[in-house]
Amino acid sequence: MFSNPRAKTPTIGPIIVCLLVLISSVSAVAQALSDPVKEAQRLARVAQVAQQEGRYDDAIRAYETIGVIAKSSPKIAASAYLSIGNIYMMQRRYEEASNSFRRSIALDSSVADAENNLGEALGELKQYSPALEAFQKAIALDRTFVKARYNMGVIYDHMGRPKYAEFVFRILIRDFPDYALAYDSLAVALSKSGRAREAITFHEKAIRLAPKDASFYYNYAISYLVLGDMRRAQEQQQKVREIDPAMAEHLAMVIAKHQR
Repeated sequence: MFSNPRAKTPTIGPIIVCLLVLISSVSAVAQALSDPVKEAQRLARVAQVAQQEGRYDDAIRAYETIGVIAKSSPKIAASAYLSIGNIYMMQRRYEEASNSFRRSIALDSSVADAENNLGEALGELKQYSPALEAFQKAIALDRTFVKARYNMGVIYDHMGRPKYAEFVFRILIRDFPDYALAYDSLAVALSKSGRAREAITFHEKAIRLAPKDASFYYNYAISYLVLGDMRRAQEQQQKVREIDPAMAEHLAMVIAKHQR
């Protein structure tokens, strides 16, 4: 019988490939262990590209890996968990976002953004008291953190404490007179508390500062409805339509209810 020479030939090709892959993996792990900061920087770039491309799960995995390998550099690990939390916020996964922000704060308690973002996640979960505490911590870390101060006013409003909300917005206007959202928010707070006529001035100031913000005209129209001035409410509806037709349609339904 003739033997098959091919049957006796060692199949070393696949073995070599597997060994090369294994060596490469071991080398990558060794590099990460020997220079975790450099590896964290590389992974951060990977995560950022994945996020820009909408591959959020890949981005989260990359940031999670940074959190593991950068244990000796708490600020780097904290930044990674902050980024994870921000992705979860974009996806409206507020419980997971709050957990990520807490992990970030546990590693580095000096970052005002982490406290503010934790407050926003908790606010979405309607956990208003801990949200307020988070915003207060953010402001204590950075007195110029406008967003955190604004968020604190919003939380007071959600908690049914309009006087506190009004106080926060007035102080915000005093310290940051060009911050349009503070004027609009103060106007809304005044209107909701039965002081719609006093609110008009602040609506107008907000619109002068940000004339392309449809929500400002919307809120202005609501204050006119509270005052019973249907004509001026409809005028604001027309201005909303020029900027945001969908919002204008919603406002039209609100106006229609007041006409009945």
